[in-house]
Amino acid sequence: MRTKKLIAALAFAGASMLIAAAHADNYDIDGQHAWVTFTVKHGIYGIAHGQFDAVKGTIALDKADVTKSSVKAELDVGSVHTAFDQRDSDLKGPDFFNAAEFPTISFESTKVEKVDDKTGKVTGNLTISGVSKEVTLDVKLLNEAPAPWDATLTKAAFSATGKVSTADFPMAKAAAGFGLGPDVDIVIDLEAIKK
Repeated sequence: MRTKKLIAALAFAGASMLIAAAHADNYDIDGQHAWVTFTVKHGIYGIAHGQFDAVKGTIALDKADVTKSSVKAELDVGSVHTAFDQRDSDLKGPDFFNAAEFPTISFESTKVEKVDDKTGKVTGNLTISGVSKEVTLDVKLLNEAPAPWDATLTKAAFSATGKVSTADFPMAKAAAGFGLGPDVDIVIDLEAIKK
């Protein structure tokens, strides 16, 4: 009898998970329409800018219960771009992102909170140079509509902002030596295609 109850409970749990998953719209980040940019204070002088050109990942958006949504994203460290070759080389080098040993930066959400119908907060683990720290992004759903070139495809556009500290990652010493930071402001604008 106990075994039957256990099987029934497991079957119910499995069905519940499938029903929950059915509510989520799954998207692939469109790397051709994704911009991950950052700004960081440069000593007493001003603000330095940069971006990552190669972005990929997935978004599960559950409109019925936003807290069940999730995000996974990855940046190619080798695609960092600041409009100055030597600076790009320095950022890819062992003192900063160490692209040779850690070729990607990753983010995986652990919590999604609803603020209103179009905005929310996404908390997750940001991993840079093998070190993971929790960060929270303020996220806005800008639009969701059929793709203009193919009405069978749906695209969604998101914008997000957040802040990280160079002191939390292995680049801290090098950043301080160049007078960078300690805070880095991140702006993410991207489009994603519904699977």
